[in-house]
Amino acid sequence: MKDLYKILGVSTDASADALKKAYRKLAKENHPDATGGDKKKTERFKEINEAYTVLSDPQKRREYDRLRAAPVGADGMPEGFDPDAFAQVFGGGSGGGPVGGFGDLGDMFANLFGNAGSFSRGRGRGRAPARGADMVGNLEVTFKDAALGGRRTLRSGGGKSVDVNIPAGVETGARLRVPGQGAPAPKSGQPGDLYLDIVVQPDAHLRRTGDDVELALPLTLGEATLGTQVDVPTLDGKVRLTVPGGTSSGAKLRLRGKGIKRPEGGRGDQLCRIEIVVPRLKPDDLESRRLAEELERRTRPAKIRDF
Repeated sequence: MKDLYKILGVSTDASADALKKAYRKLAKENHPDATGGDKKKTERFKEINEAYTVLSDPQKRREYDRLRAAPVGADGMPEGFDPDAFAQVFGGGSGGGPVGGFGDLGDMFANLFGNAGSFSRGRGRGRAPARGADMVGNLEVTFKDAALGGRRTLRSGGGKSVDVNIPAGVETGARLRVPGQGAPAPKSGQPGDLYLDIVVQPDAHLRRTGDDVELALPLTLGEATLGTQVDVPTLDGKVRLTVPGGTSSGAKLRLRGKGIKRPEGGRGDQLCRIEIVVPRLKPDDLESRRLAEELERRTRPAKIRDF
């Protein structure tokens, strides 16, 4: 029986995080795009995907561990093997990894035990054409494309260019499925699917809060006191924001409809959070100190603190 743990280079008690880390490292090293189509590396890449398909799914992993530990019978099969039970467990998709990486159940059986005929006879049917392995990778997208949606052109597992739609409002950790763009299948089978785990690149100025975006807006003491107009960055380019006189640090000025695009329509807002930058006076700058003291005397309210 094929040792899936050995394929990924992990121990039999490896955690889900350890499995994912090992898979991503090996998949990156053996990906057809990185190896120039090397046949041995491509086969190794398929094998890695297949191993992760089983071990990343808790139910499949338990059944695999059970069969792996079972004594082997005279027919070369694990004792107590039940084709129907095997089909029930391995017939669904994997929750944590590439789904259906082995193609149909006959392919799964053949890859694990090297004997597809026994499975086919047990199920009372022949094998369907083998399906190509699914592929999993990361897709880095800009903050703006994640917020408003966009398109990217990538190379598929078969070496073709494929356009990928980035849904508006997508966040890091989301997974996109691109049907039929995984590894090509042998003979006349269908290619696998491509799964892309989204990684949103941070923006230099904006950060996301739900459907809104926030911007830290520094102002001088004079600007906050007297009021001003500032050109601020937004997802749609720079917008002129009016800051009323007497604005305090921590206040949030709202730009409506400048936030994240919602799937049901409309957009969130952009909140500009005021941060007043207080000047540091030089000890010998007596005139500035006198003006600051005069401003304090003239503008100090009767009560400024409640404690």
